[in-house]
Amino acid sequence: MSEQLDSLQSQSDQSGAAESIGSLAVKFDAGGFSRNKVLYANGRMQVKVQVVVSGLDRDGDVVAVSDEVMESIRLIHYDSGRTLRNGWQASTEQGRFTLAVTQTATATATVADDEDDGGEDSSGQRRVRTFWVSSENVETIQIGASIKFDNTIIRSNGTTLSSRHDSSVSVEAILPVTFAVEQFRWEGVWYDGGFKNQRIYKYYLGLYPNLQQIKLVDWIAEGADKNVVFAFGNKINAWNAAFQAGIMVRPDRQSLDVSLPFTETSGSTPDSIRDIYHEKDYEVRVNDRVGELTVVQLLSPAARDQPRVDRSEVFRFTALDQFGTEHKLAIRTDFKERSFRLERG
Repeated sequence: MSEQLDSLQSQSDQSGAAESIGSLAVKFDAGGFSRNKVLYANGRMQVKVQVVVSGLDRDGDVVAVSDEVMESIRLIHYDSGRTLRNGWQASTEQGRFTLAVTQTATATATVADDEDDGGEDSSGQRRVRTFWVSSENVETIQIGASIKFDNTIIRSNGTTLSSRHDSSVSVEAILPVTFAVEQFRWEGVWYDGGFKNQRIYKYYLGLYPNLQQIKLVDWIAEGADKNVVFAFGNKINAWNAAFQAGIMVRPDRQSLDVSLPFTETSGSTPDSIRDIYHEKDYEVRVNDRVGELTVVQLLSPAARDQPRVDRSEVFRFTALDQFGTEHKLAIRTDFKERSFRLERG
């Protein structure tokens, strides 16, 4: 009796196991119908591509495939059947730049990508694997998928004789949009000061082509992964600003601690009079405008009791917008005029 029950259980288990691939579909959204999307060919922007798979058991019923089968899924060039290459990449990790792009005659509009992240459907038989696709090349391709089942590579481009599936999506990678420096907004705003005539300004860097904002979300500078003091002057010959500094602030910071020098006079006779050097601390609120980067400028009429310094070379950096596109810019410092000027990098 026990052997009969074991036999029945074994047959039941076998009937529930996938013996073939019943469906292999490539979509942008596991539950959607869109077949075309656009991204910028900057190597950072990503579109979500999902592969939806179900199996068939020995009775022809729809069943879920195993984790091992799902792990074998790769995205392919539909035309050649080869895995994505030549500047195209598929990652299982979602990056920072995953907005959808729509081209218009004058500018670029955006919508957030809130599609289904996949997993399984309500019945548990349809499984979904999600990839994030990017490109460095300007071209349009069809993307399919391959899957390994029972030691056979099955492709969704209709070329597998034993298991024919025909499914793909089209992704157009377009040339990243760059802008003249005049399209960037560079605004200096007084922030704090007054004590001993010290001044703190914040410069905001934004991008507003055709009066529509494209958010700036990060910046890159050679050898810099923290805030950068790109300009520094001590004992500078400038009106009411013997001490000056410029700081490019990381976009993940909410505040910046800085200090400015000031002096007090001590002594009652000509021979005993001397300057005593102090520092006043400030906490500067930064990155308080959505989609704009922050630069902090420090000015004090008193210098530090340190050697003279005049470091005011042009600071070159790359701003990243919300699509991951690079914009090469530069800040030119003029200590005499106590100013920062934005230029093309």
